[in-house]
Amino acid sequence: MSFKPVILIYDLDNKLVDEIAAEIGATGLYTSINTYNESNAMDAIRQYDRGFGFLTNKLSCVITGWNNYKKPRDQFLYRLRAVEKSSPLRSSTPVILVSEDHRADLKKRALDPADGAACAYLHPDNFREALTDLLHKVVFQKGAAELNRQAREDLEKETAD
Repeated sequence: MSFKPVILIYDLDNKLVDEIAAEIGATGLYTSINTYNESNAMDAIRQYDRGFGFLTNKLSCVITGWNNYKKPRDQFLYRLRAVEKSSPLRSSTPVILVSEDHRADLKKRALDPADGAACAYLHPDNFREALTDLLHKVVFQKGAAELNRQAREDLEKETAD
């Protein structure tokens, strides 16, 4: 019996969470955990911790967005990174952002490898086109760092134009 990689999905937009989960579920390759509020998402992260939180958790990827009601530093992405940085034995969980908020400052911060280290930044209207391919690269090809580098380069080209 083989276990499917687990993907945590969190956003305040319940419809978006369900759409992402349906897209992931259609592949048959992943198990998704759908969370609709931040406390449930953090509980799921704790449930998948290994070594009492000192080792990298068992989640293969987190898909989340921005909470427009919070300051950038208080976002779920940065809370996750703070938990991960609390132990030198933990590595970063790959994160894909799906958000309508494409402010250049937020995008730059999320893609910064020392800060948010997100793998990709997708829009809710067209995430379906890239999501399954991105997940495959992140989960099976361990390409999160490469995707982050590529997304940063794309952002630099956008802002230069």
